[in-house]
Amino acid sequence: MVMHITNVEDVIDALGGNELVAELTSNTITAIYNWRANGKFPADTYLLIQDELKSRGRIAPNHLWPMRQPPAIGKRKKRTA
Repeated sequence: MVMHITNVEDVIDALGGNELVAELTSNTITAIYNWRANGKFPADTYLLIQDELKSRGRIAPNHLWPMRQPPAIGKRKKRTA
């Protein structure tokens, strides 16, 4: 069973805290504190963090990373040739 984590603070704690997440993502501890304060991760950490969570039987929602998401199917603009 996969455990869902819903916020940045809980993700960081689930991965072992600020120091371990800083090491995992090659960032400073100050950066990790900023992520906690902002409630978002940088987009370039998505795969690193999601892969590590997955290895621990956990998952976090995509909205914790400020990436552009494709529109829902049926709501995409039709392209003209």
